[in-house]
This record gives sequence, C-alpha cells and structure tokens, in this order.
Amino acid sequence: MSKTLKDKFLAGEKIVQPRISMASTREEVHQTIADTACDIIYLDCQHGPYTEWDISRIAKAGEEKEVPVLLRIKHTRHAYRLGNYCDLGVLAIKVPEVETEETVDEAIDSFYFPPIGRRSWGGWVGYGISERKDRREYAKWWNKNAILGFKVESLKSVLNIRALVKPGIAYIDFGPADLMFDIESKDHPFLKSIDDCREFIQKALKGVSVRFFS
Repeated sequence: MSKTLKDKFLAGEKIVQPRISMASTREEVHQTIADTACDIIYLDCQHGPYTEWDISRIAKAGEEKEVPVLLRIKHTRHAYRLGNYCDLGVLAIKVPEVETEETVDEAIDSFYFPPIGRRSWGGWVGYGISERKDRREYAKWWNKNAILGFKVESLKSVLNIRALVKPGIAYIDFGPADLMFDIESKDHPFLKSIDDCREFIQKALKGVSVRFFS
C-alpha cells in the first residue's frame, strides 16, 4: 500500500509545500505544481487578505492535479470554523498561536467527522469527495487522511506542548519571530532561545506520533 501524504508528514519525510498568493489563478496554481512537483500548496490567511472564493478556487485547481491545499487560518479564535474551511476544499489546516487545550479540542472537534470530532456533514463538498459517494466512507477516509496542525509561537505553548499535542494533531511547527518576541519579553529560568525551546519540545514529545517542523 502506498504512503498517504499524512503518512509522509508523520514519518518525517520531506514535504514540498510552496507558498502561493491568494490571488493565484487556476493556471498559476497548475504551473506552480508543474514547476515544483509539490506535495501540497500552502496558503496563508493570517497575514494577508483573502475571501472564501479565493480558497475554494485554489483548492479546486490543486485538486485537479491531485495536490491538496494546506491553509493557515486567520486567527486562533477561528478554530471553531475549521469544518467550514474544509468544506471549501482544503485537506490540511494550520492553526496559529495555539496555547491552550481548549483551542486544540475545538480544532479537533470542528476538523474531524464523528466519531473523532463533530464536523458537520455539508453535503457533497470537500477534497476527495468525488471518489467517495457514501457519507460514511468519506468521513472514514477524511479522518484517516486529513492533516491538522498548529503553530508554537509562545513560551506558554512550548511549556504546554505535551498537553496540546493530542490524538488528531499530525504536526506542529515554530513561529520563530513571534516566539522570540515572547522570549525577549520574559525572563524564563531555562528557555532563553529558540534552541532551548526546540530541545524542550523534542524531549517532551519523544515517542509521540506527531511531526515537529523544528
């Protein structure tokens, strides 16, 4: 059986994920895929303008070439909206600035279908659904293949990491600039640098099935 993209994430394999403009046309999406042989396309809503039509258009163009979209959502507090973003056609989501278990629980609930989460069935919409016409078949496929992660951008997130990385979280990565702002504004006894935070997380997550883009 061939590896899925989620398998590659969890196995620590190289992931090619070019970041493209939210204004990209269908043709530009196809050209990016051809030029980079990418595994996934990265869209960032947090630091720029977007509309749902932009996300939907780019996700559809990517799916035409069997390449999904990873979407970084606008704000941490939008974790409750992940199901809506998934209905637009993305396969992977990144939640920024996560610090609490409540945010992680909300993200998992809204991202996954039952029995893992509580994502609402939106009809025949979503990445990969055209090949899976049965509701239960698609929900099972989604729960196995969709990719949910979050950014570590504060000391609170670093210190809470073991509680934050729950089943359903496939990857985490650093927001080094924001993390440094937090380190510089606090006098933590042993977390003084990005390297200190990286070492702390690696030790805390030893044996946990999650990808750490450190």
